[in-house]
Amino acid sequence: MSFKKKIKNIVRIPARIIRKVILSKAIALCDSNCVSNLPSQSDTLCRGWIKSNIDDILDFPGISQRMRESSMRRPPMQGMQIFWSWDIPYFVWEALLKSTTLPCLIFNYLGPGARLDDLYLKSIEDGLISGAEGWHNDNVGYRLKLFMVFDVEGTPSDTILLPARHPNPYRFRILSETIRMLGFINNKPRPGEVRVGYQAGDCLLFDTNLEHRGDYTSSSGIRYCLVAEFIDRTKANSIYRWSPCGPGQGRFPVKVPIEVHELLASHPLVDVDLLSEQDGLIYYGYSGTAA
Repeated sequence: MSFKKKIKNIVRIPARIIRKVILSKAIALCDSNCVSNLPSQSDTLCRGWIKSNIDDILDFPGISQRMRESSMRRPPMQGMQIFWSWDIPYFVWEALLKSTTLPCLIFNYLGPGARLDDLYLKSIEDGLISGAEGWHNDNVGYRLKLFMVFDVEGTPSDTILLPARHPNPYRFRILSETIRMLGFINNKPRPGEVRVGYQAGDCLLFDTNLEHRGDYTSSSGIRYCLVAEFIDRTKANSIYRWSPCGPGQGRFPVKVPIEVHELLASHPLVDVDLLSEQDGLIYYGYSGTAA
């Protein structure tokens, strides 16, 4: 990063902090309402995370193998450490929308207003330099992320997290976030931390409100990962312009295969207000953002 850009980033920090403090109040209120409407809690996600395998959580034997053999298995380009894509095949959408296990986990943790918020590929090669290697939460309050690691090369990076019993109210940590904005990475071990490693077919479902980090520099490998995100729809609609949530990370609608049209329209985890059609294609996302 150039010196001029570093100075510009530093100058912007006070405004970013003020915005996050204001947002934190809206997030905390939405999360409080979510918890008050929770159905009877099971112990499955009581500490904010579970590790499973893709075939089981999607109720689709062989789905991880099919992912491995598909065009989804694309390593980062040479000179890059990360590959992003929202081009997800029909069979993956179908499996996700037909799963009976996943909706139960999501609604029992996030409440009846939960929705599928995003679905994308994020394959990472170790050596990635990222602020996500330092301890952080995602500053959106309760949100579940499902990392589906359908293939690996070598020994891919672990996810390290601090479990906490649900409910675990969101708090904006001004000091630690300011340090992160300045470019410093705090990756020191913490008491009670859990290290989650991955083999092909593994998945991790966890609340990004937990303190967590990626361990990208102490291993050598690639994890080929499909990520699904779930969040309360009222909260996401309130904060997506300023926080990392919403389909396409809140920047653009996601194209959905036409074959799953009927499943989309009737699925309890799909926010029908985000569905639209254009030129015979289906999109899932906010109007007014670029398609």
